[in-house]
Amino acid sequence: MSQSQSLRRSKILVPAILLLLVGSLVAGVMMRAPRTPPAPLGASARVDGGLARINGVIPADVDGWSPDTASAALAKPPGEGLHRVRVLVELTALEQGGLPYDPSSYSVSGLGAGTWKALWFSPAAAIAVQGKSINATLVFELPDRAIDLTLDLSGGPGLSLGAGHHRGRT
Repeated sequence: MSQSQSLRRSKILVPAILLLLVGSLVAGVMMRAPRTPPAPLGASARVDGGLARINGVIPADVDGWSPDTASAALAKPPGEGLHRVRVLVELTALEQGGLPYDPSSYSVSGLGAGTWKALWFSPAAAIAVQGKSINATLVFELPDRAIDLTLDLSGGPGLSLGAGHHRGRT
């Protein structure tokens, strides 16, 4: 095979491969299921067994709150570029089987920024019986500049944290 034939093949092969890659990327984006938007701050969202709602998103440095018992995770200050947020969640059981609450399965995710687990929470895992509620407190350490933060729940669309916890941050 001559060098000119090899060069012609590479001139055709390289754009064909690039076109295939771009086509695959576009097809992947188009075929992906749309993201279910989170419920706005303060609104209720349907979850497995009932409803969930955020009653407050409070920056930890605003009200001097601390847990009833000392916590090693909260003893040291937040890392560089991070702040702590206390999220108050109300879970109400509507179904006969109740509403399971497992704080270790709750996380906060941000638009293109990652996912964060709670540093501290109360109460421990439980099941709310039909007609009863669990008022939970979860403390997260979040990036100062994260946007579009959502409390991710099992069996629901998630709950928006709003932007109030960014007040006063640059």
